Amino acid sequence: MKLRGKLGALAGTFVIVLAAVGVLGIVLAGANARASRKEYRSGVSLERVLRLQSAYVDMETGARGFVIAGVDTFLDPYLHGAAQIDELEPSLLSSVGADDPSTRADLAAVIAAGRAWRGLVTNVVDLRRSQGRAAAEAVIEGQEPKRGFDALRTLSARLSTRLLDQRDRARADSERSTSRMTWLLVALPIVGFGFTLVAGALMARWIVRPMRRLLLAVRSITSGDLSTNLAIGGAADVAEVGRSVDLLRITMEQRLNESERLRKAAEREREAIEQSAIVTLQVRGELASTLGRFPSGWSAAADLLPAEGWAAGDCYDVTLVAPHLMGLLVLDISGHGAAQSIVALRCKEILRAALRAAMEPGDALALLAEQVGSLSPSFVTVFVALIDTATGTCRYANAGHPPALLVQSAGRVTELGATGPLLGVFPASWSTRVLQMEAGARLGVYTDGLTEARNDALEFYGMERLTQLLIDLTDESAESLVKLCLDDLHVFRPLRPIDDVTLVLVCRNYP
Repeated sequence: MKLRGKLGALAGTFVIVLAAVGVLGIVLAGANARASRKEYRSGVSLERVLRLQSAYVDMETGARGFVIAGVDTFLDPYLHGAAQIDELEPSLLSSVGADDPSTRADLAAVIAAGRAWRGLVTNVVDLRRSQGRAAAEAVIEGQEPKRGFDALRTLSARLSTRLLDQRDRARADSERSTSRMTWLLVALPIVGFGFTLVAGALMARWIVRPMRRLLLAVRSITSGDLSTNLAIGGAADVAEVGRSVDLLRITMEQRLNESERLRKAAEREREAIEQSAIVTLQVRGELASTLGRFPSGWSAAADLLPAEGWAAGDCYDVTLVAPHLMGLLVLDISGHGAAQSIVALRCKEILRAALRAAMEPGDALALLAEQVGSLSPSFVTVFVALIDTATGTCRYANAGHPPALLVQSAGRVTELGATGPLLGVFPASWSTRVLQMEAGARLGVYTDGLTEARNDALEFYGMERLTQLLIDLTDESAESLVKLCLDDLHVFRPLRPIDDVTLVLVCRNYP
């Protein structure tokens, strides 16, 4: 098993044990709390029942004293007991036997017996006042009051005994829960210490000892002993590191045995790189053409930022193909690098020749499409335009290229979208469209490396941002505007572009 799996299993075991201990602790704490509440309720109920018993005794004592003496002051215990009974009965009914029907039934029997006995005693008190001592004594000494009071005491004693048993059982449950929680708290550090020892032993077996052996082997290799054995064992990941280091040792041994051959090969590579650098610079110059002079009232500027090195898969050209006819082309080969640069140059030459032969832009794309398949399996997007510098008429064709932007006066923007699909291995045709460039107009042609550039927040630079720049910077020259646009791209994404970026701008100035 890999080290990550072993560590995950170890961590999972620890989490499961910790969760089990936590659940057990919660269960024990809940049981302890329930037992404590039950003990408290039983104790309170027992205390109230004992007070109720005492109140009935006070009533019985006061009634007997009044019957014998006939003095109202002897009724004070009787009246005090009655008041206490009236106060205790509601609280007992609300608290005793809420979860125990038997206790509830015993309480109901006590209250019923007490009320029946109180009725008899009240009649005796009234009889003493109305008919005298002899009549009252005859009644109070009779069997019915005595049996009622004995029954009341028996029922009350049974209820007290039941509540006492409940309190004792709840107290025992609470003590057991507390004892279990204590054992749990004692066992938790022991389990944690044992788990730490086991984890440490496993870590030493999986990582520490294998890594120590690996370190010793690497030190031996770096000292020049390439015959060191690197069978270090341990977890699968660590063993894989050992095998990788062993492979490095074998490679170093082979490199040392072939050092002279590699030195000569390196010398030849250096010479090839120097030659390739010269060729790359020449290709770079061809991809980004030098713009010449244009008729009065017209200006153009362009720039190309390759994604890798100096060669790119983008290419542009702005040149006069006739005294009053400006040819403009921008193409983008899928991918970037030296191979795409060669294909881009071939495509550029074919289109330039077609425009100089006075072919319509759509026909020039059809001519290029016939040869793209033989040049490369890559796909190509192209924008081609012929601009009459005398009238401002612009004839263009777009083969799947991002829409060019024509910004006229007053900020009117026209998107010069596709007039046919991109160039590839499938047959297609492209139409030529015509529009007018007014005085003050700007025609911006770009590749998707500009508008699809992303910043750290993964937001696209977007065609809307480029369009707004072309609208806002009305007083800038073509060269300044191209530079400001690319500077704005650098602010948006300071890093090197991940795709080739090309921007060409043609301006018809005001008279």
